[in-house]
Amino acid sequence: MTTEEGVVSKCPICGNSTNLSFMKDSYEIYKCSSCDFLFVSPYPSNNDIIAYYNNNYRGIDINFYPKARSRQRRAFLKSFRFWRYLFRKHTIDVGCGGGFMTNAFRRLGADAHGMDISEISIVYARNRFPDCTFHCESFTSMAKNDLIFDFIFTTEVLEHIRGTREFMEMIVSISRPGTIIYLATPDAGHESVPNDMSSWEDICPPAHIQWFNQSNMALLFDNYGFKLVRTFTKKTPALSMLFQRMDE
Repeated sequence: MTTEEGVVSKCPICGNSTNLSFMKDSYEIYKCSSCDFLFVSPYPSNNDIIAYYNNNYRGIDINFYPKARSRQRRAFLKSFRFWRYLFRKHTIDVGCGGGFMTNAFRRLGADAHGMDISEISIVYARNRFPDCTFHCESFTSMAKNDLIFDFIFTTEVLEHIRGTREFMEMIVSISRPGTIIYLATPDAGHESVPNDMSSWEDICPPAHIQWFNQSNMALLFDNYGFKLVRTFTKKTPALSMLFQRMDE
């Protein structure tokens, strides 16, 4: 449970008790006593998060995106991993940034959408990739758009948001039975993560404010009616998982 002030009284994933684990840069990091979910408490407000990503994040502006040419090339190469979910399918990249992966999906035959809370990123994406559809939306407003997708792609998003409820409710609203979801986020349970969690480079609030592992991510999606299809093994501490929505 999360209050309006962002204070978390119970684990957002399993509902069990949490305890202060350590502090980093004046932020208190709590850990679930059952599923090991880690998170900042209190969470920053949604307005603070939006302001953070609209305030010249990574030097982005409406006409410039760092390493744009390299991002476009890498996105196209990566998109081939998902080709079976793209051709003549409705797809969305949640947290699309400058739209590079969205455009890569379009090039492989998808009706490609992207969404992001950063107005600057969306303006850039619309200008650079006019054949794609982009949404500057919150999770709550996106859930009300009556759009349904066959494939949902979301990387480097979950660690940046406050809690899980609004995100997962949106995922349910824009999916149907059979929809495939691919996600990637830092893996707090990876063997390479240091024992002193505070020294792990991915513990970097306010940029990252929550951290998952394989088991609690699978539990989270199971709670909302999705089965785990595949977990991709990584040498670095990065979760890479594929889910499918089950029949209602």
